[in-house]
Amino acid sequence: MDDDEVSGRDKCPVCGSDPRTHPGLRFKINTKCYHRICEGCVDRNFSSGKAECPVGGCHVHLWKRDWRTQTFEDLKIEREVEIRKRVHKILERNEEEFETKRDFDDYLELKEELIMNLVFKTDVAATNRKLKEYALANGIKTDATEASHDLPTRQLKRKDDGAADPSGLIHGLKKIVKPKARAAYDPFMGMPRTEDYYSVKDGYLARVKQGKANDAKDSAGYSDWDYVNECLNRSFAGLGVFVEDEMAAKDNSAIPLPSITASDPTSVF
Repeated sequence: MDDDEVSGRDKCPVCGSDPRTHPGLRFKINTKCYHRICEGCVDRNFSSGKAECPVGGCHVHLWKRDWRTQTFEDLKIEREVEIRKRVHKILERNEEEFETKRDFDDYLELKEELIMNLVFKTDVAATNRKLKEYALANGIKTDATEASHDLPTRQLKRKDDGAADPSGLIHGLKKIVKPKARAAYDPFMGMPRTEDYYSVKDGYLARVKQGKANDAKDSAGYSDWDYVNECLNRSFAGLGVFVEDEMAAKDNSAIPLPSITASDPTSVF
């Protein structure tokens, strides 16, 4: 391979290395300035931290992690694919989020317009500002301002009218309707949790204190009140009745019912 066969595309623009003098030479690109340099230049210039792109006239600051292996042979296609990925990561809306099909089509047209602005470098600053404001207003964590790192960060105030896009970039979105608050989960399903069918009286506690020691109570660490309460709970739990109501029903059953006479027009034979 002579010098004429080695094109400028196969040479590193920084050190001038080419596959003829350095077999197995590999190149890397970045997604900010899209310059293509060899791996050796990447290691030499960025191993110590962030630095400027070593290509002459380029003042873009990069980290070593910003350099990666080229995917497409044409760098223009490589750049457009990266721009589309970045914009799609920010403007990721589905048709179900829009009021009408026309609104969704307008959104797709807007998205393509922003992509083309970045691809052909038309109104780049304004386009990046719109994407940044949209990401900030909608709480999207992304490196949406990688090409506009010099822009001031401005947090937009969220609107309280239920707007789906507080930044106002996208129109036709359905308003956000807050879901109704769900009632707290009740494992008892409304059943009473108070022990109204018995009460621990002082007389019960006095009997326990006067009685002989209860090894089960003492070993479990129960107090006298807890012990009596547990005994009553096991005795009455599940009955589903109140003793006082039961006694009242028993007294009512002792009252004789009025007799029915033939002269009573409401009587039934």
